[in-house]
Amino acid sequence: MIRSLPFASIALGSALLAIALAPRTAAAQAPPQSEGVPLGGFTFRPSVELRLRGEFRRYPVDTGGDVYSSNAVLAEGFGGALPPLLDTGNVVKTQWFFAQRARLGLAVDHGPVTGVLTLQDARVWGSDDAIFVGAGEPSLPETAPYEAYIDLHTRSGRRAFVRLGRQRIAWGDGRLIGADDETLTARSLDGVRAGVQLGNVDLEAMAVLLAAPGGAPPEVAGTRKPISAGTGTQLYGLNAIWRVAPLLHLEATALARIAREPRPSWLTPGDTVVLDARVSGERRGFRYALEGAYELGRVATFGADRPLGAFAAAARAALETSLPARLTFSARGAYATGDDGALEEGETQRRFDPILPDAQDNHGPMGLYAWSNMIEAGGGVRASPLDAMTVAAGYTFVGLASSGGRWVTARLLPVGAAADNESRTLGHEIDISLAFQPWEPLRFALGYGLFIFGDGAQAIVGKANRAHDDGRPVDLQQWAFLQTTLSAP
Repeated sequence: MIRSLPFASIALGSALLAIALAPRTAAAQAPPQSEGVPLGGFTFRPSVELRLRGEFRRYPVDTGGDVYSSNAVLAEGFGGALPPLLDTGNVVKTQWFFAQRARLGLAVDHGPVTGVLTLQDARVWGSDDAIFVGAGEPSLPETAPYEAYIDLHTRSGRRAFVRLGRQRIAWGDGRLIGADDETLTARSLDGVRAGVQLGNVDLEAMAVLLAAPGGAPPEVAGTRKPISAGTGTQLYGLNAIWRVAPLLHLEATALARIAREPRPSWLTPGDTVVLDARVSGERRGFRYALEGAYELGRVATFGADRPLGAFAAAARAALETSLPARLTFSARGAYATGDDGALEEGETQRRFDPILPDAQDNHGPMGLYAWSNMIEAGGGVRASPLDAMTVAAGYTFVGLASSGGRWVTARLLPVGAAADNESRTLGHEIDISLAFQPWEPLRFALGYGLFIFGDGAQAIVGKANRAHDDGRPVDLQQWAFLQTTLSAP
């Protein structure tokens, strides 16, 4: 099993790094400040957001049938690609729900210091038992601070900040670290973040606590025996962006996740290091991004630790034309390694773990697949016939890098795996959407998606006991949503 690393030395190194960057920070991620109300030497900036969302799914791929013990990407049972099976439920033909999310925030500025507190209440109407949450998402219903931090920053000249507390963090396209704002609760992390701007280079560092050190009694751990004391789970990161030209931004990211007991249920004990490089740019309506990541480390398995070596790549491009309605064309593709889990002792684990990604911004609005054991190729078109209206349509081919490996959703929930599956084709996703914003604080959005199952998806869903009652394989999933958002300022 994984032995504990000296937490004190890790924490000390991160603290020194944060202090070194503290007097200076990149404001690249700082949210735009709204107009405030001055009172004495303070400026108060209130904010409010209310979102109502309804979703409908016909034959959902991650609900009903087999229920697994964990949604950790690197967790698996002996000799297979999936976590241990807990139970098998009935087939769910139709799933729908209404959810609401309300945020009430206040930011207070005083010289170089800003304090932010944003309370969030997120819940599903009726019972929450049928709604599964993904990696890093709090259970529903949830009423808690979404943001609660103190920010020390420069007021002029070279931009710099140190931010301590609960905060949203999004780097690059959010493929590895994202705010996940489209989900029911969104994601915020507890830790310290610091950065500095040096000319056209932005540097940033973070240290996040995912699980506090110590032990846990049985009623908290959910086990018969208490969890022994340990160093907990932390996530460390470095990010650098060199803005060479509008069409050439070079970005490098390094992440290190140290998972020990006690740990979140969606993680496996181990050390995961991700080295990521990204090239992006935007000019005259053309936008693009190319990204590649390599993952190494070790993961705890039965009897001995297993080395980790996985790879992922992604690309996207969009061109806004001068045609009527600002017609915009886009294309995207992605790949991430996987394996079937049937590995010999000491053999390298090849399944890529995307850490804490955005659930929908990168891999289709239906949220059916993640940057793990996948092949993706697709494109879309978007138009704005009115200034307040945007319509979009897209198509995506989805496949498996390893046909016998695990299929996971965008929230990193396991759909299933079939060791005898010989097809890499998961299916074809077609989606359309409409957004209408008649008034700046008010926005309406609706969409529809159709996923046509390929042979690989049918084999996996059938193996997970989510086929039709008469045994026929599921051949398509339908999805629709309607959302209203009111926000100020």
